[in-house]
Amino acid sequence: MTARRVHRDLDASDRLLVQALQANARASLHELATRVHLGVSATRVRLQGLAERGVITGYTARVDAEACGYPLRAIVRMKVHGALYDQVAQVLEREPQIVRCLRVTGETCYVAEVVAQDMHDLGRITGELARVGSITTDLVYEVVADGPIH
Repeated sequence: MTARRVHRDLDASDRLLVQALQANARASLHELATRVHLGVSATRVRLQGLAERGVITGYTARVDAEACGYPLRAIVRMKVHGALYDQVAQVLEREPQIVRCLRVTGETCYVAEVVAQDMHDLGRITGELARVGSITTDLVYEVVADGPIH
């Protein structure tokens, strides 16, 4: 099923349920049912259906990187030539502080978000990435928006 098809199949109750889960993935089934104005059984069935259709892909905790000792955040753009594409995955496996990596169109091949303890730590991580391709690094002043999908 394509993403466009799934989008059309979501009704108002499904959307409310997805929003409620994004606000609090630890909410009880009863709390979710109350929020979406359905019974507990109907809510359970909808949750199972959303998971089966790939709308809900998992439940995670959002963690504050700074509170975990990573006050520095950077965006790294990387240009990689064909033969080295496989090495990007290897770097990502070795470097858990690369918290997001997107393969994109345009002159840049990848855009990665990195969290680091300090400039030395960031230099170590970007050094690993630079072994695979040419990089450009921007420090993040502030995360302005990082919200759920509605």
